[in-house]
Amino acid sequence: MKFCIHSTGYSLRPNRVQSYIQQGTVLLFSVISAVSLVAQQKAAELPFNPQDGETVVFLGDSITHQCLYTQYLEDFFITRYPDRRIRFHNAGVSGDKVGDCLTRYDDDVAALNPDYVFVLLGMNDGQYEDFSKETVATYQAGMAKLFDRIDASGAKAIALSPTMFDHGTVNRRINDETWRFRTRSFSENYNALMAWFGAWVLEESARRGVPFVNLWGPLNEHTIVNRRTDPAFTMIDDAIHPQASGQMVMAFEILSQLGVERSGANSIAISKRGKKWIGRNLKDLTVNQDTTEISFSHTAGSLPWVIPAEQASEALKWGLPSDGRLGYKITKAGHKLSGDRLKIAGLAPGNYEVEIDGNVVGKWNHITLGTKIEIQEKEQTPQYQQALEVALLNQQRNDQIIRPMRGLWSKIKGTRKKEGADVSEMIEQAKALAEKENQALDAIYTTAKPVERKWVIRRVE
Repeated sequence: MKFCIHSTGYSLRPNRVQSYIQQGTVLLFSVISAVSLVAQQKAAELPFNPQDGETVVFLGDSITHQCLYTQYLEDFFITRYPDRRIRFHNAGVSGDKVGDCLTRYDDDVAALNPDYVFVLLGMNDGQYEDFSKETVATYQAGMAKLFDRIDASGAKAIALSPTMFDHGTVNRRINDETWRFRTRSFSENYNALMAWFGAWVLEESARRGVPFVNLWGPLNEHTIVNRRTDPAFTMIDDAIHPQASGQMVMAFEILSQLGVERSGANSIAISKRGKKWIGRNLKDLTVNQDTTEISFSHTAGSLPWVIPAEQASEALKWGLPSDGRLGYKITKAGHKLSGDRLKIAGLAPGNYEVEIDGNVVGKWNHITLGTKIEIQEKEQTPQYQQALEVALLNQQRNDQIIRPMRGLWSKIKGTRKKEGADVSEMIEQAKALAEKENQALDAIYTTAKPVERKWVIRRVE
């Protein structure tokens, strides 16, 4: 018996993966297939396409509280659409279940008058136990009520499936004294329960006309494939919370499955027509007589999507060090969602160096340049460095404002459980931090504004 993921060409035999995805195997393939059509929509019909002045809220548990997939999505939209002033608000709280989100919904979500509310819940709702009718019924009823609340507040809900529970990590770290969950018991079928939750959310979303994104499937798929060559591979080093690499996969899947527009604003194409050289949206295009040097000025419409290293981030407290750039690499995010290209057809034969603002960013021959080169991942370019500065500023915003704000909401949740407790003052403090969260975006958007760059392509020996 053989299962195939037709979209990727991978063939998986059940005995290779049964140890950690168990009953969820069939759902992996069905859910991936069910959502694949979403990404084929035209730009005008995109289910998530925030405009200038709109507000996006990410509602969830500790996986959202980590402020990583949310941060990567913020970076994407800030650099891709620098002329749109979109407000982003993280509403994740560690340990939350659906009921907790309903309790704080009015103060933490509705108060911002959101246009979009992403919902990522389920990891805690299953209570890390086997399937039970009571647990599932509670999750279903709570999610239905939450979708109703979002709709009533005038926002558009976007449902995310639960993420992967990594049984491979449990088996590998069961005797690791540094693992904080080593004394906790987990159902051997918990990853399958997350798949079941995801399949139900898919069906409920379809009934309601709510966009749905499958995160469970791609996280499992990448893990299966990479464990063929590295049995210890994981993107979820504590079994529950995706590391930066896994969170980057989540951000990529959200963008891909919702059908975000692929960038073309940064691509440069120059060709010779008769005796005339043509280049769109370029200034001062100059070609020397023997076609061995071309120069021009260009202002891109956006910046590349750059993922910073996580070593200095507060996010490390959620797991061992991890680099979001690994997720960027295995998803081919730059090629698929950016595609910043340089193509110059008609150069004299030879090797050429490409210089931007006086800095040489690479060398290629005339054939490669005539075909195309992709430059979104070239760290030497000033565009990359500008985008990296944006990402680092946003990382600082998340570390210094957003995580403390989410920690305060976690404290509010704990205080509410005490009889007669008054949390009104703490809620006001949290709302003040939410304003700072928004204000900090001003400097980031200023930094993200593309500037005119001077390009020179010259033949070298």
